Amino acid sequence: MFYIFLFTAVVLLLYLEFRPFRYIKKSEKYLEDGKKFPENIEKYNVIAHIHTQFSFDSLGKPSDIKKAAEENSIDFVFVTDHDNDNYRFFEDNKIFAGIEKNTPEGRLLLLGNELPVISHPNNFEFEHYRWKGDFRKDYLYELINIKDGVVWNKTLSVISLIKNLVILPFTRDVLHKWNSLIPLEKWIRLYYARAKGLKIIGGLDLHIKLVYQEHTHGVLIPSYRSGFKWLVNKVYSKKEIKEKKDIIEVLRKGNLYISLKQRYGDFWGEKEGDIFFPGDTVPVGSFLFCHFPYEKTVKILKHENKPVVVTQKDSFSFNVKEKGFYHFEVYEYDIKVGNLYIGFRPLAVTNLFEVKNV
Repeated sequence: MFYIFLFTAVVLLLYLEFRPFRYIKKSEKYLEDGKKFPENIEKYNVIAHIHTQFSFDSLGKPSDIKKAAEENSIDFVFVTDHDNDNYRFFEDNKIFAGIEKNTPEGRLLLLGNELPVISHPNNFEFEHYRWKGDFRKDYLYELINIKDGVVWNKTLSVISLIKNLVILPFTRDVLHKWNSLIPLEKWIRLYYARAKGLKIIGGLDLHIKLVYQEHTHGVLIPSYRSGFKWLVNKVYSKKEIKEKKDIIEVLRKGNLYISLKQRYGDFWGEKEGDIFFPGDTVPVGSFLFCHFPYEKTVKILKHENKPVVVTQKDSFSFNVKEKGFYHFEVYEYDIKVGNLYIGFRPLAVTNLFEVKNV
């Protein structure tokens, strides 16, 4: 009986460590030309949807945010405390006050007290999270919310945490493979079904629950320092951004991709010298480019959420001859056996390129 129990425990541990699994056929209908990302394009790291001591359920201080932003090379942070914008008294030219509030339509963020974001669109557990209104084109859509990854499957989240505690002596990371809890493919299907065309953004929804403070920057659990590594909105701009109104305008255009675990690459489009970013309208006949140089990663270009390119190449381009919406997804994996990817976890997703006759 003991050996049966031990065998079962080992199998369960291995399953949890190497899930999820995906069978994906390679499709390399691309032109590999080694083209570099265009020069003179500005790139910014943006954090959205965090909470401070002005929220009833968080303990973080303004100084903690500023320190974490400096350490992680974060350019702009949007604070969204519950039902108040008291952080405005601590605003500077990089960290901005906003609000998170319940509305008759559902949960809404106002980034910088200006830009509306449909928050928690994938969280169906609480009635006040369920979005009941229209998916308005002037709203952003919070495609990835870290908290919702846990809520989506609470049982799996708890079991995964226990698994991480068991193997902690080997990994030294209690959040080991946390991104395996993000069901990105399912969330993208929901997005296409409900809100295709809205510009997307990623939110941390980070709350500080425990603080041990004997000096200016104490011990925070979870911390802004670690949280700012989990999810970053990588924003593109053709001009330098220094003011709140300018970064809000770029977010409104959707010129970004969502990066997990500080894995960065580049995604853009070109035609006859014109440069396009995720979120832009792109002429038919343009080339879409991907450069994401990490080992054990698979890059997928989708048209209307159906794969047209699946490759492990660091860089590739694709000539878009059909109208519609295109986007890139990037995943990491542990082992590949034929077309079976073991330990298949999301790393990045871009906003949509809308290809039209223009």
